[in-house]
Amino acid sequence: MIKFIEVINETNFNSRLERTAVPHFSLGELWINEDSVVKIRNAPGYKQLLLDGVMGEELNADHSFTSITLNNCGVMETHIVVGAPDTVAARLNRDSRTLLKG
Repeated sequence: MIKFIEVINETNFNSRLERTAVPHFSLGELWINEDSVVKIRNAPGYKQLLLDGVMGEELNADHSFTSITLNNCGVMETHIVVGAPDTVAARLNRDSRTLLKG
């Protein structure tokens, strides 16, 4: 299992006040079993939230974010972690073999 820093969306979603909700985010630890990873993607929306100052002052403006999709016993879960997709993929890839094109 590998430890990542996860971005947790703690925004209070009230259906009556949906347009006036103030976004609130925090950081936490996330342990991922690399065998359950299905997909890794860039999460550019979180980078824009960071640049807009919505994410708080805990992170540097140079950080990037990655969306990791996991399959846990048939249930798909998506987590946003701090780090570029290349860095996250390198940490998850313990196998030295590579996929051949063709």
